[in-house]
Amino acid sequence: MGAVLLIMAVFISFYYKFNSAPASVAVASPEPVATTTPTNVVIATITVPLLTVTPTNIPATATPTPTSTSTDVLPTATFTHHVAMATATDTITKPTPSAGVKVYETTLSLPTYPFANYLSQEVDPLYNMPLFYLNRSEYEASSPQAIPTNYQAVVLENAYLRLTFIPSLGGRLYSARVKATGQEVFYHNAVVKPSVYGPLPSKNGVNPNWWLATGGMEWAYPVQEHGYRWGIPWTYRLKQTSRSATIILSDVAADRVGMEVAITLSADSATFLVNPRLINHDVKAVPLQGWLNAALALGAGSMSPQTQFVIPIKTVTVHSRGEAGWAVPDAHHEVSWPLIGQTDLREYYQWANYLGIFMPNLPAPFMGAYNPDTDLAVARLIEPGQVAGNKLFAFSQTFRDRSYTNDASQYFEIWGGLNRGFWAEDDVWVAPGETLTWQEQWWPLAQLGGLTWANSHTAIHLTPAGADYTLTALFSRLRQGKLIVSSGNELILTEPFSANPTQPLSWKFTAPGEALRIQFSDNSQEVLLDFAR
Repeated sequence: MGAVLLIMAVFISFYYKFNSAPASVAVASPEPVATTTPTNVVIATITVPLLTVTPTNIPATATPTPTSTSTDVLPTATFTHHVAMATATDTITKPTPSAGVKVYETTLSLPTYPFANYLSQEVDPLYNMPLFYLNRSEYEASSPQAIPTNYQAVVLENAYLRLTFIPSLGGRLYSARVKATGQEVFYHNAVVKPSVYGPLPSKNGVNPNWWLATGGMEWAYPVQEHGYRWGIPWTYRLKQTSRSATIILSDVAADRVGMEVAITLSADSATFLVNPRLINHDVKAVPLQGWLNAALALGAGSMSPQTQFVIPIKTVTVHSRGEAGWAVPDAHHEVSWPLIGQTDLREYYQWANYLGIFMPNLPAPFMGAYNPDTDLAVARLIEPGQVAGNKLFAFSQTFRDRSYTNDASQYFEIWGGLNRGFWAEDDVWVAPGETLTWQEQWWPLAQLGGLTWANSHTAIHLTPAGADYTLTALFSRLRQGKLIVSSGNELILTEPFSANPTQPLSWKFTAPGEALRIQFSDNSQEVLLDFAR
C-alpha cells in the first residue's frame, strides 16, 4: 500500500507542480484546478475493500458551489485520486427507463506502471501548454513493474447503458457496458503502461514519444494523433434533469487553448451523445487539431480476427500503412472502398501490418464495426457530411509490436473530429476567444447479427439468401409503429411492431429482384428509417 501511495502521490504532486511554475523553462500562467463542493449532490456510499455502491439520483436542481477561485473559465467538481490495493465490485440497483439516469462514484483498480516518476515537463510555446516527456532510458533501466492502483471513477447509468469515466486519466470515457448482455464495447488494456507511440516532438535527437493505450474513448488535441492531454487529470462537473444526465470533462485554462467534452446519457435511450468543444483563451490565433478516439474490441478482451468494418462510402484516403504485405498505396492517396484488388478491407483478417484511413465529411449517417464472435456491433452516428473528421485505424494480426500491453491484446480505433486529416493542411485556425465544436452519438448494438445501416433511431442487419431475406432491427428507444418492405412497386411486407432497445426484432420475407426498400415509422408517422438497396 505504501508503495502505491508513494507512486501516485509523486504523479499528482508532479502534475500540479509543473502546472504551476517550473523553474527550468519559461512558462505562462499556472493552470490551477478549481475545487468545488456540490452542496446538494449526493454521491455513492462507498466501502472498500469490498466496494458496495448505492446509486443515488442527483437532484435536477443541483448546482455545484465553488469553494475556491480558479483561473479556469468554468467551475469544476472535485476529484480525488484514490489509491488502494482493492478491486472495486459494484452492486447496482437495476433502473427502469422511468427511473431517470443514476449518477454515482466508484473505484476502479488498474495495474499501473510507475511512469510518473520519470516524467519531465516543458511547454509548447505555440499553444502555451505543458508537455510531459518520459525519460524512457531511465524508466526501462528501473525494471518497472505494474502496481495495482485505484482510480476514482464517475458513472452515468440508465436502463440500457453504464458509462464509466476516469477523470484523472485524461478525462477518458473508460467503459460503455450494455446492461442487457453485460458486454463491454471498448478495449481495456490489462495495464496502464507507456507505449512507444505518440505525437510528442523529438527532443535532443531522441524520440521520447509515449502514450497510454489504456482503452476507452480519449480526447485528442491540440495537435494531430493523440494530442498532449490523454494522461493528465481533467476536471469535471455534472448536470442532471429528470430525463438525462451530462458529465462535462474539462481541460481549460485562462491563457491557452483548451477543450471540454460533454457526454449526455438520456434516461430513455440506448445511445449516448458526445459534444466536444475547443476553446481558445490565448491572445493569438492557433492552428488546431481536435479529435475523439475510441479504442474498441466489441465484447472481447482482444480484437477478433473476424471483425467487420462497416463504412458506407466508395473511396477513402490513406493516412498510413505498413510497408509489407499491402496492395494499398502510400499516404495521401485516395483509394476505393472496400475492395482494393483482391483485398476486401471490410474484413479485418485480410489486413496486413497496419492501416489508417480517413473519410473526410462522411456522407452517410454512420460508420461502425461488428464482432461476429460476440454478436456485438457499434455505430458512430453523425449528421451526413457535417463532421469533417472520420478515421479508422488498426494494427493487423501480424503486427509484431505489442509492447503497449502485457497480454498481446489488440484493438481498433474509430476517430471523429474537426479536421479532415492529421496533416498540417488540415489544421483549423482558431481565433482568440473562438470556440469550435461538433457532435456525434454512439450506439452499442447487441445481438443484431451484423450491421447494414444505422441512424439515431434504428439500426438494421439485412441478410440475403437468394430471394429470401432476414431483417433484424434494434431501436434506440421504446417504439411502436409500422414496418413496410417493398420492391419496386410491389408491397412485400407491412406489419406493426413494438420495440424495446434491449430486444432485437426479426422478420423473414421473400422479394423478387435486388431492389429493396425498408421503411420504419412510429405511430406519430415519424420516419425512423428509410433504407433502399
